[in-house]
Amino acid sequence: MPLTPNFSSSQTTGEPSIVVLTDSSTGSDVSIVSRRVYLVNSEGDYVVPTGTSTDYVVWPIVSGTGDTIDIDVLTEDAALDITVNWVDVSGVTVETKTTLCGFTLFNETFYYSLTQAQATQSQPPPMIIQDSNYYTNKMILRVQIDSGNNAITLGDDITTAQNCYDLATFMVTNQSDFF
Repeated sequence: MPLTPNFSSSQTTGEPSIVVLTDSSTGSDVSIVSRRVYLVNSEGDYVVPTGTSTDYVVWPIVSGTGDTIDIDVLTEDAALDITVNWVDVSGVTVETKTTLCGFTLFNETFYYSLTQAQATQSQPPPMIIQDSNYYTNKMILRVQIDSGNNAITLGDDITTAQNCYDLATFMVTNQSDFF
């Protein structure tokens, strides 16, 4: 059965800088010996780990080691076009798949810290709950994260997604003004 290329992306709680890719392809092709991962941001720039001299990350195919790779490239939330090329021994692409992905763990972690702060305040009623600016800003943060995700899911729109993530990141970076 020929290779049907596929992969998924995720992040791991506590490691927001790392993009985790999992190869979920079916079938096989004996000519394929490796994969190349291209991460492209909303500006059209290639994103690679520090010290990488190519515009891609090599994802070896090694029997018995699993089909996952961790790529440490993020410094803030990002929308990335991810292309995985399955290549032969000469580096020629045999199969390819591209997917637009959103990585929001930096802002989601901060959002959860706000929830934890609310929950730890003494009752009744916690002072933070009475602060309408706090709640308005918390809701704006949630809307920006969700809007970026919707831009990816519904519109396949990397620019709008990144703009929304950037607005959320601005709020987190300037949290003393918002929270």
